[in-house]
Amino acid sequence: MNKKYTAICLALTWFLLLAAPVQAEPLEVPVGISPVMSSAAMFIAQERGYFRDEGLKVVINPFKASGAKMVPFLATGQLFVGGGNINAGMYNAIAQDIPIRIVADKGTVSPGHGYLALIVRKDHIDSGRYRGFKDLKGMTLAVTAKGVSQQIALERYLKKAGLSLDDVKLVTLGYGDMNIALANGGIDATIQIEPFVAAAVKNGIAVRVAGDDEVYPNQQSAAIFYSPVFMREHPQQAEGFVRAYVRGLRDYNDAFEKGQGRDEIIAILTKHTRIRDPEVYRAVVPVGLHPDGLVNVQSLKSDARWYFEHGYLKKMPDVDTIVDLSYARKAAQALGPWKP
Repeated sequence: MNKKYTAICLALTWFLLLAAPVQAEPLEVPVGISPVMSSAAMFIAQERGYFRDEGLKVVINPFKASGAKMVPFLATGQLFVGGGNINAGMYNAIAQDIPIRIVADKGTVSPGHGYLALIVRKDHIDSGRYRGFKDLKGMTLAVTAKGVSQQIALERYLKKAGLSLDDVKLVTLGYGDMNIALANGGIDATIQIEPFVAAAVKNGIAVRVAGDDEVYPNQQSAAIFYSPVFMREHPQQAEGFVRAYVRGLRDYNDAFEKGQGRDEIIAILTKHTRIRDPEVYRAVVPVGLHPDGLVNVQSLKSDARWYFEHGYLKKMPDVDTIVDLSYARKAAQALGPWKP
C-alpha cells in the first residue's frame, strides 16, 4: 500500500512540475549610454528594478563620447538601445537603410533646464581674456564629435557676437575629458554637460557663462535610439523597455522638479557617473526630461536641416519616419498621467 501511495505521489509531483508555467529567462538588453546626468532615467530604472519588472536584464555599456559612436553597434544589434547626442552620423546610417529609430527623450534644453552650457576657463575670466561671446574668437573649444547638437548651440553663441564656427578651433573630446583639458590648458572653453558643469565650477576650473537654453531654447539635444534588431526580434520587450524608462523619467522629475526623493536619486547618480560628490548634484542645473518621454520633433527637423546645409548630410532625412513615439505614448497610457 505504501509503495502504491508513494508511486501516486511521485506521479502527481511530476505532473505538477510539467504543468507549471515555465518562467522565461529575462532578455539581455545591451544598452550604450554616457555616464552623465541626462542618462538619469536609465540609471533609476536599472537601480529600482523597473527593467527587471518587464522581464529585462539591462546591461549598460558606458560610452565616453556622443551617440555618434554608438551608431555602428546599434546597426548590427550589438547594442539594442543607445542614448546620446542627436547627430549627423545617425542620420547618415539611416540613409544607408539602417532603420534606427528615435523613441524617447534623453535631454531637452527647455527654459530653465540649461544642463548643457558654455563654460570658459577661470583664468581667462580672471585675466580679462574673456569678457563676452566676442572673446571666443581664436579660442580652442571642444565638442563630443563633429556634426552634433552641441555644435549647433555653439554656433548660436558665436552668432550673438557676429562670429562663426570658422573663428574658433574645434576639437573633439568626451564629456569626462573636457574638464581635464580645461584644467591643463588644452582647451579654452567648451559646451559641457551636467554634472561636469557644476563640477568644473566647484573645483575652480571654469566659469559657467551661459546655458544653452539662453541661445537655443527647447533644442532636442539627446534621445533614446532603438536598434532595428531589437524592434524586429523583440517587439514586446521593446515596449516594456520604454515603459520602465518612463517610470525612471517620472522619478527623476519628481526629484528635481518637485523635490520628492531627491537625495535618493542623487545617490543613484553618484553611483553611475564619474562625479561622486553629492554636493555637485545639489548645484546642477537640471536636465529637461519629458515625463512621458516625448521629443521635440520640430527641433530635430531644424537641426537636421543644419547638418544638411553644413555638409554633414548628403540629403535631408525624413525625420517623421525616424521618430517613433508609439512606445512612449503606450507607456504613458499604461502608467497614467504624471502630475507636475
